[in-house]
Amino acid sequence: MAIVNLCMDDLGLPNPSKSLETDPNNAELLKMRGITYKQLKNYNEALTDFNKSLEIRPNNVHVLRLRGETYQKLEKYNEALTDFNNLLESEPNNVHALKLRGETYQKLEKYNETLTDFDNLLKLEPNNRDLHKVIIDRYNEILENEPNNRDLHEEIIDKYNEILEIEPNNALALRSRGKTYLKLEKYNEASMDFIKVLENEPNNRDLHEEIIDKYNEILEIEPSNVLALSLRGKAYQKYNEASINFIKALENEPNNAFVLRLRGETYQKLENHNVSLMNFDKVLEIESNNIHVLRLRGETHLKLEKYDAALTDFNNLLEKEPNNTLALRLRGETYQKLEKHNESLMDFDKVIKLEPNNRDLHEVIIDSYNEILETEPNNTLAMRSRGETYLKLEKYNAVLTNFNNLLELEPNNYLALRLRGETYQKLEKYNEALTDFNNLLELEPNNVFVLRLRGETYQKLGKYNEALTDFNNLLELEPNNQDLHEVIIDEYNEILEIEPNNTLAMRSRGETYLKLEKYNAVLTDFNNLLELEPNNVFVLRLRGETYQKLGKYNEALTDFDNLLKLEPNNRDLHEVIIDRYNEILEIEPNNAFALRSRGEVYKKLEKYNEALTDFNKLSEIDPNNDLNLCLNEIIDVILEIEPNNALALSIRGETYQKLGNYDKAVIYFNKSLQMESNNAFVLRLRGETHQKLENYNESLTDFDKVLEIESNNIHVLRLRGETYQKLERQSEALMDFNKILKTNTEDISVLNLIIETEKSKIQSIKDTKTQKQQTESRIVNELINWIPYSQFKNIEYIAEGGFGVVNSAIWIKDGENKIKVALKNLHNSKDMTDDFLKEVISHGITRSDDFIIQCYGITKDPNTNSNIMVMEFAEDGSLHWDLRRNFDKINWQTKLERLYCIAAGIEQIHNNNLIHRDLHSGNILMGVNGILGSIRIADLGLCRNVDNSTNHVYGIIPYVAPEIFEDSSYSQASDVYSFGMLMWEFTSGHKPFRNRPHNSDLMCNIRSGLRPEITDDTPDIFSVFMKRCWDSNPINRPNIKEIKEQIYKWCWGQENRDQFIQAEQLRKISVINGNSYRNYNPEAIYKSRPLNSMISLFKLMLIGRKKESVEVECSHSSQDFEINENDFGKK
Repeated sequence: MAIVNLCMDDLGLPNPSKSLETDPNNAELLKMRGITYKQLKNYNEALTDFNKSLEIRPNNVHVLRLRGETYQKLEKYNEALTDFNNLLESEPNNVHALKLRGETYQKLEKYNETLTDFDNLLKLEPNNRDLHKVIIDRYNEILENEPNNRDLHEEIIDKYNEILEIEPNNALALRSRGKTYLKLEKYNEASMDFIKVLENEPNNRDLHEEIIDKYNEILEIEPSNVLALSLRGKAYQKYNEASINFIKALENEPNNAFVLRLRGETYQKLENHNVSLMNFDKVLEIESNNIHVLRLRGETHLKLEKYDAALTDFNNLLEKEPNNTLALRLRGETYQKLEKHNESLMDFDKVIKLEPNNRDLHEVIIDSYNEILETEPNNTLAMRSRGETYLKLEKYNAVLTNFNNLLELEPNNYLALRLRGETYQKLEKYNEALTDFNNLLELEPNNVFVLRLRGETYQKLGKYNEALTDFNNLLELEPNNQDLHEVIIDEYNEILEIEPNNTLAMRSRGETYLKLEKYNAVLTDFNNLLELEPNNVFVLRLRGETYQKLGKYNEALTDFDNLLKLEPNNRDLHEVIIDRYNEILEIEPNNAFALRSRGEVYKKLEKYNEALTDFNKLSEIDPNNDLNLCLNEIIDVILEIEPNNALALSIRGETYQKLGNYDKAVIYFNKSLQMESNNAFVLRLRGETHQKLENYNESLTDFDKVLEIESNNIHVLRLRGETYQKLERQSEALMDFNKILKTNTEDISVLNLIIETEKSKIQSIKDTKTQKQQTESRIVNELINWIPYSQFKNIEYIAEGGFGVVNSAIWIKDGENKIKVALKNLHNSKDMTDDFLKEVISHGITRSDDFIIQCYGITKDPNTNSNIMVMEFAEDGSLHWDLRRNFDKINWQTKLERLYCIAAGIEQIHNNNLIHRDLHSGNILMGVNGILGSIRIADLGLCRNVDNSTNHVYGIIPYVAPEIFEDSSYSQASDVYSFGMLMWEFTSGHKPFRNRPHNSDLMCNIRSGLRPEITDDTPDIFSVFMKRCWDSNPINRPNIKEIKEQIYKWCWGQENRDQFIQAEQLRKISVINGNSYRNYNPEAIYKSRPLNSMISLFKLMLIGRKKESVEVECSHSSQDFEINENDFGKK
């Protein structure tokens, strides 16, 4: 440990050993010290630290890998293997771990496993050349250990093939494969690999000798092997020996194109060009499109000064491979020999473009330019090309010489001027550069490239304003060029480093940042500039617009107001600023600051109607503001100019209405309506005023007229309904309230009014069955549609639940519309029982297009006389079935969205003072009305008022709150407990307690605190909240509003986002392992059923009695009565 301390102290690094004295269980410090020991080769000490670190954090992938490597160093390969296996379970594509495990398998002589890991490595990183070398070395080691295993040799050849597909010229792979072929006695394949190695390393004499030895081995076994003879010939550096080999090979195969080519190349090197040419001609008779031989023959023609023949070969070659740089260069030289200098220059230019970084090639081509210019000293194309090539080689004086000579011949040559200017820049001759750029810009004033070069030159000369002018012109010419903006910002930065208070640079940079939408950087520049020039109108406006982009509307408005104070008579500016206020008010229509500011600007512009609208809206938002006087002044001005201005008259009337002076208000509304008789807003105001004056008939007239204009005006429907009530016209009132509910199903206040009225009527009727039947019939008639059974077609059985049978059907609505529906036939529903009626009413109270299944109405099966509820149809079945089918595909964002929808539905139930009492994943339906992902709460049959207690317990044990087992006390908190179980189901994909019998033992365990086991990939914040929901004490559970708000924050408010991102990554990993649904206990019953008998047994168990079971018969109290279809209005 002393050595570790010394090392860390010497390096000036934090010393983990010292820190571990005070914090011995710090996993990170243990890991750091372990790494240090490992680097010092103190492997046992490193192992101790890694072990301890993993005791604290058992799943730390990095430490698992380090410990595995340490076991490797200690030659404890089985232990290393265990660590690498554990690591790869968590991260199956960890390249480093795969390599280490492959090496470990090799040490354990498990070669198949080694090869599998290396295969996976190559798939993950196919282009990693270093990895290829490591893997090839490992293959060679394996073959050395298993020299006689032919199958293994064949398998490893396949591995070499894979590497050579990716990297065809990998010399190590080629040589290794060649040796392997040799061992397998595949001599031709071995020969081809060896010659390819030599082609890649032609000057490696040692390699040549080694390869010749390999050919000798082959020829000892097969002396007449033509391929080996020819390739050995090629391998010989001594050409005469090579020729002997080729002659011998061609005796056996006189038309072997490959050997003929090799012999031709050998004669070429011996400078026996005519014989070489004969060989190449014969090859091309056999293979007319052989690129390599076309080039060789072209070169031979060139050496024999047969330039036209050479040109023919190079042209043929370049038709097939137009970017072959060697052929282009040779053709260029051929053109040069034929004194076709322009053609020659074109080829050389193309070569340089294809290989811009090949300095040696550039030098060679410069020699060619020199030869041309010796022949044609005024060839401007050669001069320019040579100058460009010198520029690439950074030979600036030579560049200048070329371009000076060229510009004497062509003084306005754009390219030469620009390149000479750039060269002067490189030599820091900025005035000369400036002269060239100025001349260029006289020729092309909008040349973006030259403007930038001149701007940079001005900058070097310290002429910053001139530089800024050029940069600004640049940005005007290319406003959408993002890259250019970034470059120019760097130029502004350089200027501001030298002159930090240069306001032009500051403003220009700020404007550029604004175009790049870097608003915070914009503000920094404009704030600094406005400290130097506080009344700079242009910058104030831009800063205001920037604040607007950032959503800082009050700051924006302050800048715009200051602008108008600085230029009070600038009408154009006022119009511009009004546009800015409009933009802000589109986003924040009730922004009082913006309304007031815009109103004042309209007033200055004498646009009184617009000003009036703004001030009136402001007075509605803030009735106590100090603008009422201003508002009245504007109304007075308008009415003096336009006595019949309808808007001013209506606002004056509204003001009197607010002041309680209803008679005067009516006078002004009357005047306004004389001008605009169909103004629905003023009609509504007058109707409300008549209500206040208790002139209900006049009020009704106004509301009727509004509803002729706006038939679905919810506010006026309510007002008219209330007016009908005052006039005791209850039927008309009810029609208006029902219309509100059809338009806005969430307006619970209206529905509650209807329901509570009818409920009170039911409670008042206790004895008379006929009276009860009539009342309940009226409830159904007014609340729920009666639908004739004849309107249903294609009725098909779906399933049977705890409460009854569910069928699907097609409802032919209005004779045209076809709607797929579910028909819910409750058990014993021949009579309209309390249970049936209560479920209908529960759906009526809570009906919504959002999160609770809708009941379209009721019908009666004429064959069975059963009363049936007609419900929305869920295409995707229950939530549980959806989780079961798609759990691996459902990400955390979707889980949170669905939980939010369920919470919103429960909130709607609770807001109506109800309890669901049977929430589980089978009662949550998916894909309602065929809408993908839509989710609804169903089965409100057990819904009861909060104040309505019952001793009857019905449901599925795992979802029932523990307090219900003790005293049957349902509450809204018991729904929250069920919701907690749904939260868990979303994390696991399973129903809770699937592996246990659902009996009184389970009830006892739940009461004692047993809950489902939380999965590893559940975010901590989620599991903590879930535990609160299923807390044993109902008081400790959150209410449904808090649950909904919390899930909203997770889902859309980005709260604890990191935890859910990490959970999503873990979820994706866990998907690989699958989710088994086979281990459900046969006594785990997920069908709602009576639980009272089991609860009785549970209570006996609690007090220690030894009765085997107590069955308590559960009975529904129901009062049956007959219902006649004719009692309902047909719809």
